[in-house]
Amino acid sequence: MPLSLENIEINKKISILIADDHSLLADALSVVLSSEPDLVAEVCGTLGTTLELLQHGSSTFDIVMLDISMPGMEGLVSVKRVIDAAQGAAVVVFSGTADDDFVWQAIELGAKGFISKQHPFKSFTTILRLIADGHEFIPLSLSRRGALNSKIQSQIDDRERHILQFVAEGKTNKVIALEMNSTEGAIKMKMRTVCNKLNAKNRTHAVMVARQKCLI
Repeated sequence: MPLSLENIEINKKISILIADDHSLLADALSVVLSSEPDLVAEVCGTLGTTLELLQHGSSTFDIVMLDISMPGMEGLVSVKRVIDAAQGAAVVVFSGTADDDFVWQAIELGAKGFISKQHPFKSFTTILRLIADGHEFIPLSLSRRGALNSKIQSQIDDRERHILQFVAEGKTNKVIALEMNSTEGAIKMKMRTVCNKLNAKNRTHAVMVARQKCLI
């Protein structure tokens, strides 16, 4: 049965932290959300303030809308810090230009999805209620990319992952062969197969692609 507002019981205020330094957008969105009978929103504009509110603030939040380019943010490391500090709140990536791979890696770390700033304001209330009800929100375009990544992950076996990890550590084929009780020629062949599966130009490129797709 498709999810809709009729499927969701609204019985308490959903508290939302909009962590975004674009004050015009954040303040306007806060007004729109707080005008709903079951939603209340608060705004902050830096990573430091976000962490302070989550860890020591007087409010308890259900959802954190996290802008990945506000002051203090340093990529996935900062996303993980917010997720760890959120005390059970659903953290969603909130951006207009997020890279697909970045979003999927954030989801791997525990984020509950991605909300584009390009969405019309009227759609935010529905999306946020779904997230508060325990669902992830992943746009269709990202879902397709995720399916592709899952297919690639299923094609890479455990032995190939181990080889990729050794390559990422800077080890030569000869050293990897000794580590894996194999031959240098066999490792070269395996690495060639991995490059073909990942559509990589060489072993360095293969490691980069593998990291982007959370294979290692």
